[in-house]
Amino acid sequence: MLKIVLVLQVLILALFGFLLIYVQNTIGDLSTQVSSAMAVIEDMKKVLPEIEEAVGYFNQLEPLFENLSKLSDLLSVLTDPFGSNG
Repeated sequence: MLKIVLVLQVLILALFGFLLIYVQNTIGDLSTQVSSAMAVIEDMKKVLPEIEEAVGYFNQLEPLFENLSKLSDLLSVLTDPFGSNG
């Protein structure tokens, strides 16, 4: 009977040991992934001001795009004043 208890205790200790190793490896993998994500976040922090500046420049061009339809109409009138093409 004592041998059975001893075998069960060894099996339980081995199971806990494997579980501990698995948890430790999982935490190590998560740590690596979090470090990688933090590096990406730091890179994005460096690039974000440049992106905001580019968006600002694009927003300044918005009135130009609004005037393109007027320019197109003007060019149509200048190239075909009597509307013979259409």
